[in-house]
Amino acid sequence: MEKNKKVVVPIGPYHPLLEEPEYFELYCEGERVVDVKWQPGYNHRGIEKLSESRHWEQVTFLVERICGICSTSHPIAYCNAVEDLLGIDIPER
Repeated sequence: MEKNKKVVVPIGPYHPLLEEPEYFELYCEGERVVDVKWQPGYNHRGIEKLSESRHWEQVTFLVERICGICSTSHPIAYCNAVEDLLGIDIPER
């Protein structure tokens, strides 16, 4: 058996260690990883298309579902973008 045989180890797209679906190909020589290929974005949720038919206030609930682990940061970013587009200044409390 060759000592430095190259092996490809696929991981994903659905794996218990991954928080979101992604695909990795690890290229190994022995115990050493020499290259990695990564493909993100395996879940197409269609949020852009769904938001086209909704009022801008309803889209906040859609953007909560963009990512399962950061359901607060996406709505905050969306609300900040809408406030900037509409020129709304939110008072400090």
